[in-house]
Amino acid sequence: MSQVAKELDRHVSSLYAHVESLADLRREVALLALDELADAVWRAVLGLVQEDALQAIADVYFDYATRHPGRAAATVDIRNDEEVAARGAHLAEPIWATFRSFGLDDAQVKVAHGVFSATITGFARRGNKDGVRQAVALFVIGLRSGEWPA
Repeated sequence: MSQVAKELDRHVSSLYAHVESLADLRREVALLALDELADAVWRAVLGLVQEDALQAIADVYFDYATRHPGRAAATVDIRNDEEVAARGAHLAEPIWATFRSFGLDDAQVKVAHGVFSATITGFARRGNKDGVRQAVALFVIGLRSGEWPA
C-alpha cells in the first residue's frame, strides 16, 4: 500500500478510506478490469460470428493488455470470490458463444477459451500483434477442421 500511496502522491493512511487492504485493492482492480473487458468484448463481437468474432475478441484482449497490463494481470489473481467469478462469467459469455459457433461442446469450449486467452495474453505481453493474428488464423483452421480436441 505504501508503494501505491507513493505513486499517487498521497499518504498511505488516506488509501484506507477507500480500500481495506492490499488484497481489497487488487480485488477492486480485478472487478474494474473484468467490467471494462466485458464491455469492450460485448461491443466488439456484436453482429460478428466465427473468425471475425474471434479476431475481434483477440484484438480487444491484446489492446487492453498492452494499454493496461496491471489491470489485465489482476483479472487472474483473484480466487474463490463469487463477484469476481460472476463478472468473469459475463466476460466469457460472448467468447464461449463464439467458440460454440464453430460446433464445440461446453467441455471443448472451456479448454479452447483457456488456451486462446493464454495465447493472446502471451503475445500481448510481448507486444506482438502479428503473433495474435497468426494465432487466430491457426485457431480458425483447427476449429473449422472439426477435429478440435475433446
